[in-house]
Amino acid sequence: MTRYCHISTKYTWYFFQKILAFSINFIFFFLLFNTVNAQVNDTLQFKYKDSKILIVSKGSTENEWEFENSINEEKHTKTKFKINFSLGNLQLNTNSILSGFSSFRPIRYKAFSSVNMNFGLFFKSFNLKKETLKLYLGVGIGKNKLDLENQIISISQDTMTIFNSSLMSGPQPTISRSILKHHYFTIPVNISWAPFPKKNPKIKTELELVNQFLMVGKSKLEYGELDQSIETKNDFFNNKYCLSGNLKFMYKNIGVFFQTNILQYSNLYKDLYTYSYGLTLCI
Repeated sequence: MTRYCHISTKYTWYFFQKILAFSINFIFFFLLFNTVNAQVNDTLQFKYKDSKILIVSKGSTENEWEFENSINEEKHTKTKFKINFSLGNLQLNTNSILSGFSSFRPIRYKAFSSVNMNFGLFFKSFNLKKETLKLYLGVGIGKNKLDLENQIISISQDTMTIFNSSLMSGPQPTISRSILKHHYFTIPVNISWAPFPKKNPKIKTELELVNQFLMVGKSKLEYGELDQSIETKNDFFNNKYCLSGNLKFMYKNIGVFFQTNILQYSNLYKDLYTYSYGLTLCI
């Protein structure tokens, strides 16, 4: 039995407002924690970026200008934000890609118009080896979108069936497009290094472990003749947590990426793996 529920425009805006509100609150808390440093004794010291205000009591013998000597040291340890956006083609694979590339037959989809998209904000970095090897920690959101052409998804308690709409009995409106999307909250851990630090430091390689937490899955049917659409909300038997690996090759701020899941992606199709490749931008 197929279950449908209508997702209104208000819900869509509400969902994105919640994500935006969480991101703003998180960033504000982090900035507040790192930019305000109060000393409880005679000296109160505040820092914002590279400027400081020093308030010293009259009886203090502390050198008012001594803090200038620490500015250069702080520049080496100052946290720098890094924003990353990736967009690429998404495809399904049988078993891990370590065993080779093989199209996943049980699900028919348009590979050309299926998309993987990721947005990440890296708020903490560690210099493991001067400027040539760094570790970044961050948060982000991701989306996998499969174009199922004009197929319908039928869900029962323990299984999911994808079949052509023409197989339905009785007169039915023509389905012009069927889309399956999964939205994730991600916690990426990124290791970046320069393979040729002396010859060309602008070339970088990045290896990223992406912790993916499923937020919502959506199936959308579009009826071109009726100018209507129906959305169904479900997890579609995808695991709530999945670990993916992402390899990037960057020149300055632009590069290419290849991503695939390491842990099991679906609890219904045990041999289902995804892989994606495309362009990535880092600011």
